[in-house]
Order: sequence, then C-alpha cells, then structure tokens
Amino acid sequence: MTAVRNEERRVPRAAKMLSPRKFTRRQKVLLTVANLALFCVAWEVFVRVTGMPSLLVPKFSAVLAEIPEMQRQGILLPNIWISLKLYLFGMAISIVAAVPLGLIIGGVQVIDRLLAPYMWALYTLPRLILMPLILLWVGINDAARVTLIVLSAVPAIVVVVMDGVKTVDGSLLRAARSFCANRLQVLTHVAMPATVPFIATGIRMGVSRGLIGLFIGELFTAANGVGYIMVTAGRSFDSARVYLMLFIFVGFSVAVVGLTQWLEGKASLWRST
Repeated sequence: MTAVRNEERRVPRAAKMLSPRKFTRRQKVLLTVANLALFCVAWEVFVRVTGMPSLLVPKFSAVLAEIPEMQRQGILLPNIWISLKLYLFGMAISIVAAVPLGLIIGGVQVIDRLLAPYMWALYTLPRLILMPLILLWVGINDAARVTLIVLSAVPAIVVVVMDGVKTVDGSLLRAARSFCANRLQVLTHVAMPATVPFIATGIRMGVSRGLIGLFIGELFTAANGVGYIMVTAGRSFDSARVYLMLFIFVGFSVAVVGLTQWLEGKASLWRST
C-alpha cells in the first residue's frame, strides 16, 4: 500500500519534469537579448576570420559605426520619422476603411457577390504591378507611398473580416432580427463584436503587407525615408549603411507585428470570456 502511494507521488513530479517549461517575460527578454548578442558576435568574428569583402558583408562594428555618423550628418532620425509617419498615416486610413468594408461585404450577400472578387484580386496582386499606375495617379511624392500602403493593407484586412462575419452564429443573427434590429444594427451590435478576433487578425496581416508597400514605395518613388537612404547608399556602394537601414526596417517590422499579435491574443481572450 505504501509503495502504491509513493508511486502516485512520483507521477506528478515526473509529469512536472516532462512538461514544457514556461518562460517568464523576463526570461524571454533575456533569451532574446542573448540570442541577438550571440548573432552579432558571430557575425563580427565570421567576417574578420574569413576576410569577407566589406562590399558584400561589412563587419557588424562597421554597421554600428554608421549610427553616430548618420546622426552627425543629421539624416538618421528625420528619415526614420518620415517613414514612420507615412506608415502610421497609411495604416490609419486602411483600418478605418477596411474594417467597415469587410463587415458590409461579409454581412450583405449582394455586396459580397459584387465586391468580394475584386478584394481577392487586389489581395493576390503583386504590389510592384501597381507602381506604374500609382505614379500616373499621384506622381512621385509622399502620396504615392501612402497610396501603396493603403492598397497593400486594405485587401488583407477586408478578406479576413468578411470571412469572419460569415462565421457568426446564425442564432445570434436570428435573435437580433426577432427584436426588429435593422441590418446596420445587426452589423454593429452582433457581427462586429463576434468578429473582433478576425478584425485583429486582419489588422495583423494588414500591417505586414503595409510595411511591404512602404518598403516598395520608398525604393521606387521616395526622395526621403529609410528606403531612400538604402537606395542612395547602395548606389554609392556603402554596404554598412545599407545593412543598417535593413536592420531598422526589420526591427520596426518585428515591433509592429509583435504588437498586433499581442492585440490579437487579447481579442481572442475577450471573445472567450
């Protein structure tokens, strides 16, 4: 009998040992920092040991040295701010326009049949194909970048939201109609709250595609911004500056996507409660 009890005590301990470890927030941050530090050190050592030409892969220390140099020239923070400002403005327009449009397309069958094919066509269309049209429409200016951000982000948000509306429980819709709710009230008071996780997912997809739109726009139409600095540095064979601009883009992308993933998790938790 005693042996059985001892065995029962051992089972939870073994299960606890075999269960996947849950990292705290502090441990996750430390692990990420350690991973990045190891990557940077490995990069520096690899370039120095192999003698890799700096034109192809510069030393990591050379990339870091570009930060104070660009600050001294007064071109780092102003260009980062320009790109950030245009991106946030374009995404604000995209979210405000795409969420209601997705609710309407997904909630009204006639509009769904009329507009859904166009949304899917825009969603699958490569953004580079739109560049000649955008240049004809608005010219080479900041509006071209904002337009490309909007055209990249809106279809991604719309297709997710309109599919989310179609998953709303039919009993909820019938209950709303039994209380004489009109179509607008059904969309705003029933469909929209039920599709909050889909809206969050759509925004996450939209911000990713919007970043791609910003990057493409700055490569081809900009006279300022992070992408423009990257292009001019590439033309002058300044690989360290090109890598620095690339890291800025990547860091901003990771931050934005991480924020939207956090919001998506909160939205899913809110729906489950």
